[in-house]
Amino acid sequence: MDVPAWERRLAGHAPSLLAILGGVVAVVSLANFFRDVETLGLGVFPTVSLGLCLLLSVGLLGLSHWLAGSDLPLADAWTVVRWSLGGMIGFGTLAALTVGIRLAEGRTVDGAALGIIVMGSGGGIGGGVAGIYYARANRAARDADHRRDALVFLNSHLRHNVLNAAQVIQGYATLLDERVDDVTYLAPIERRSAAIASLIDDMRELADLFSGERTPAPMDISTGILREVEAARSAHEAATFEVDVPPELYVMATGAVSAVFANLIRNAIEHNDRAEPTVFVSAERTPRTVAVRIADDGPGIRDDVKTHLFDSAIESGEGRGIALVKTLMNHYGGDVSVRDNDPRGTEVVVEFRRPPPE
Repeated sequence: MDVPAWERRLAGHAPSLLAILGGVVAVVSLANFFRDVETLGLGVFPTVSLGLCLLLSVGLLGLSHWLAGSDLPLADAWTVVRWSLGGMIGFGTLAALTVGIRLAEGRTVDGAALGIIVMGSGGGIGGGVAGIYYARANRAARDADHRRDALVFLNSHLRHNVLNAAQVIQGYATLLDERVDDVTYLAPIERRSAAIASLIDDMRELADLFSGERTPAPMDISTGILREVEAARSAHEAATFEVDVPPELYVMATGAVSAVFANLIRNAIEHNDRAEPTVFVSAERTPRTVAVRIADDGPGIRDDVKTHLFDSAIESGEGRGIALVKTLMNHYGGDVSVRDNDPRGTEVVVEFRRPPPE
């Protein structure tokens, strides 16, 4: 936080400044107490008033003690002092204005000093506590920004190097394809290197999404669904795909939405117990959403597993694909659910928000 030089000098004495405020409140409270004793005599109410004011003074001193032992940086400690001063001045001014208005009306106001002391010192404590939470929130936000920047750099660095390696593999595989007759082992190399390159593209989209650089925008997902179906058909020749996807399905999403369909279609095939599995992919519009259904004819999912299916952490090994689907749908403001398919298997439904009408 950039502050003037005089503020930086005061910031180094932030706890002491709060202690001085607490001391001032105590002195003013004692002076007001002795004045009340001279006027009203020593009684219960002046004593109670003094106790209340001294308690608030102790609160400011306690805030000073906490600040002195805290791990807040210098700038954040000064923020706490400024909030405390602001609360004290603000609430004290409100109390003084209230008294001034009553006096201007010709009314007699007794005990005005007590109200100003209580309001001012209470505002100082409340402002200091609010300043602590504000400073911590700002610190957490700065730390999050630093971690995000570091992750973005790491992702960019790894993506660049892995993508270059995949492109080199693809290049040499192409050269070998032109020079050798037996290409039996080249096809898997080309497919896997292409898959790595595609994965890197997906990672770029995901990194941009999670770093906040990409926000959901209107896009047509029909072509993306069909593209993932064709990719799965090429990779799993024994599988049958029944597709009913209308064109121009515009939803609020990003380029990373392809990972949703890729993971769900892959799960429908890989967790199927049939030699020749069948996957059903359909989509339909509702007035507010677009629902995409991906179903299979596999063994299904137990009810107790369905309950916690989307609770897996995205970094965990098991269920990573499902956790990624849930994370992406949360970013898009959509929903994902799972149910039994009829007569056999599992159906997963992802619902996207439709773009607002223009």
